[in-house]
Amino acid sequence: MLSITSPRNPTLKLIRSLADKKHRQETGLFVAEGPKVLARARDLGWEPHYLLSTDTLETWGKATCLKLDAKTMASISAQANPPTIVGVFEQRWGGPVQPTGLWLALEDIRDPGNLGTIIRTADAAGASGVILAGHCCDPFAPDCVRATMGSIFAVPMVRHDRQAFLDLLRIWPGETVGTSLSATSSYRRTYREPLLIVMGSEGTGLTPETEAACSTLVRIPMRGNVQSLNVAIATGLMLFEATAL
Repeated sequence: MLSITSPRNPTLKLIRSLADKKHRQETGLFVAEGPKVLARARDLGWEPHYLLSTDTLETWGKATCLKLDAKTMASISAQANPPTIVGVFEQRWGGPVQPTGLWLALEDIRDPGNLGTIIRTADAAGASGVILAGHCCDPFAPDCVRATMGSIFAVPMVRHDRQAFLDLLRIWPGETVGTSLSATSSYRRTYREPLLIVMGSEGTGLTPETEAACSTLVRIPMRGNVQSLNVAIATGLMLFEATAL
């Protein structure tokens, strides 16, 4: 295990650069922080490229293990209270969507914190995977990874451009359910798999083309005067209504 104290170390510079989307795209890597998150990764068979810790580490596959002091770890971490361990992993994207079970599709979700919370909720609901359609934010961004609390390692993710997603909606063998303020049916209903739940952005909802391609539109009733729910909250309601026993 190699000890590093210089913040100018090339490996540390690489890891810091992963805070930027450009460098994540170029390298195909991302950073995950904290012992519980990394324990989830290990349990699910992920192996890091680099493992950084302020403590002595056991070997983990072929990972390069680096020991840092607290000050150097703070220069790496995106958190206000830096963890004792950080891992650098290769990004994984799922292949063609297999229409079985419950899938969640997100269109134009831009906030990394919301996306991370949604991925964690999809994991809790037992979703088969998450489809990122249109102009969604990067699920491997630090804020998103942190909000997943380890679910980034558990939930398969697929990215579709808008046309590919519309094509998928049209050939889906089961029900495709979108949420819309203009819908007349309540989200409280019976759902059957294979099911594809489609959620739009918090500001504008689903695009007209996506609404038209969904087989069913539902709305979540609200008693108050707000115009919309937080998209992570709305997605949680949909997922757990669909999976209610």
